[in-house]
Amino acid sequence: MVRVSFLSLLLAVLASFHSAAQQYRAFWADALHEGYKTPAEIDALVSNLSAAKANAVFVQMRRRADAYYRLSREPFAEDAAVPGGFDPLDDLIRKARPLNIEVHAWLVVYPGWPFATPPRDPNHLYWSHLAGATAELQWNNYTSAGVRGTGLDPGHPEVLPYLADTFLDILNHYEIDGIHLDYIRYPEDADYGYSPAAIDRFNRNLARGGFPARSDAAWSQWRRDQVTALVRQLYIRLQQKRPQAKLSAAVVTWGNGPASDAAYRALDAYSRVFQDWRGWLEEGIVDFTVPMNYFRESQYAGYLDRWSEYQKDRQYGRAYVNGLGNYLNTQPQTLAQIERVLRPSAQGNVPLGFALYSYASTTSENTAQRPDRAFYEAVGAMVAETPKAPELAWKARPERGHLAGRAVIEGAPQAWLDYLRVELLGPGGSTRTLRTDSTGFFGAADLEPGVYTAQLYADQELAASSDPIRIEQGQTTEAALRLPASGFAAHLPAIDEAPLEAAPGDVLRLSGRRLAREHAWAEAVPLPRSLAGLTVDVNGTAAPLFEAAQGMVEIQIPFTSAERWVIRARRGGLESAPVAVNAVAARPRVLGVQRGPEFLEITATGLGTTEPPALSGTGAGDSEPYLRCVLPVKVILSTAGGEMELEPSLAALAPWIPGRYAIRVPLPAGGAAAASLRVKAGDAISPAFNF
Repeated sequence: MVRVSFLSLLLAVLASFHSAAQQYRAFWADALHEGYKTPAEIDALVSNLSAAKANAVFVQMRRRADAYYRLSREPFAEDAAVPGGFDPLDDLIRKARPLNIEVHAWLVVYPGWPFATPPRDPNHLYWSHLAGATAELQWNNYTSAGVRGTGLDPGHPEVLPYLADTFLDILNHYEIDGIHLDYIRYPEDADYGYSPAAIDRFNRNLARGGFPARSDAAWSQWRRDQVTALVRQLYIRLQQKRPQAKLSAAVVTWGNGPASDAAYRALDAYSRVFQDWRGWLEEGIVDFTVPMNYFRESQYAGYLDRWSEYQKDRQYGRAYVNGLGNYLNTQPQTLAQIERVLRPSAQGNVPLGFALYSYASTTSENTAQRPDRAFYEAVGAMVAETPKAPELAWKARPERGHLAGRAVIEGAPQAWLDYLRVELLGPGGSTRTLRTDSTGFFGAADLEPGVYTAQLYADQELAASSDPIRIEQGQTTEAALRLPASGFAAHLPAIDEAPLEAAPGDVLRLSGRRLAREHAWAEAVPLPRSLAGLTVDVNGTAAPLFEAAQGMVEIQIPFTSAERWVIRARRGGLESAPVAVNAVAARPRVLGVQRGPEFLEITATGLGTTEPPALSGTGAGDSEPYLRCVLPVKVILSTAGGEMELEPSLAALAPWIPGRYAIRVPLPAGGAAAASLRVKAGDAISPAFNF
């Protein structure tokens, strides 16, 4: 027992020694305060960082779709504090490099332009794709209540390529040491992600329809996947462009820390703003995270300790740097937090260092929020000499490689490239399932060296296979899965025939190809919205399905008004070309007639809306209140004695069976011998039905 305790203590001491020898001692320098906007500020910045024995700075280079570096695809920030023509990033790199201080470009990702006064520069994203643009060009995020936000929707198909290309372009012009992502998540003030483009993508990707519910687990995971897709593409492409550059992210830690992974998934980062930073570390698509453990020592010291313990034990072959909110604490409190978070966990794990927010707001007592030399010297006094910036083993001595893949469908719309399944077959029979993002990109980090094959699937059908892909240590291998549009189109569902018109609540039989995966029928009411992998979208709503097969599907049209019905078949992330059907108030057809001694009982379809309004996919009840037809309904009876128009005593949705209407009409005096009838709803008249 004594030996075990001694060994544990020895390991903890060694781990702590290693972290002191190589650890990040970093500051965030933000655009809100003094720090890097003039040559004199940058001189003071590097001097103060040296006094703190710091070896890295996260310097805010993108704030609200603008830039604090001159060679940017986005306009320079509207900041009068920066002299004309001065390039803060270039100046900082030149002055920090000789002092062994790493410069990481801190980029605020999804926020757009939250200010009341629009930006002056006509090239700002605000004018091209945010509130200043026409509706069809906007990339704004929306809440579930339909309120337009000021930032970008991660689920909009154009957002990922724009951000990835913009961020990686920095590497073409500056010798930065890393890219540091911030606000790489959905906003927290409401339930976001409901832009029309994002909802359409979700429904197409998952063969769904309609407006996703806030409680829908698949919708939450899809939004989580959109954030992760950007991180993944950035990481893999960063390895291609500059393998030694680091990708890091400032990540959310609100509230008390979790004691388990299940508890982590219940907290805000994962479940509310859809930022799965633990998953990024596990997948290996960030080099390190910087959890923003901003807690007042006087109130929430336990929160900090609990988060730190969780984070130390979940680095998964990557790393984390403990982010502390010195602006919330006094100097002694911040120093105490630094000392505490650097201690090994109960399992002997340590962080990769610490970062302080912020450089200018040094303490809670610094009301001027200006750099304070005494604070930096106090931080520096904690160690005898400036530690080296950590050597990341997976970069310095890599044992694995990465894959940067692209699906390329020549001449096809971008939507065809989205959410395709790629099976990566590797050495020893290993397999890994990947998905393309909205650009057709697919990637994998930390693959064992060897020969792989990538197979592209259209739902369950193999569409293309790659040439052999050789993964080598420390290399990022490119691979393309190419096929012509005609070849891929052969896998898409198709609707070939549809009625020319349809009424609200109508029953339609559509003919086509590659619709359902197998023949299936609805087994209960309410009718399912998906059968055998097939969903049929009608004007943005998943239609109830009666029956589906490879060559046909029978659906019910929603009980809503429309100028036309736009119908798409969806299966396994694939979508048919749209088919338009004219919307009419009624399209009556008689399905059957029962003759009683006093009444004719008529079953019909296509009689349109009801009052109270009906729900598609269900029938009516068998008692009052009946769902009566809104349009006036008449029965035109033809007998040997002539033709007469009869007034029904009841014309309403039939009990139990969706899309069926019950019409009861009194028989005329003398009854009706062999006859035929037609049903008139509004101005529409059905074909004759003989009985």
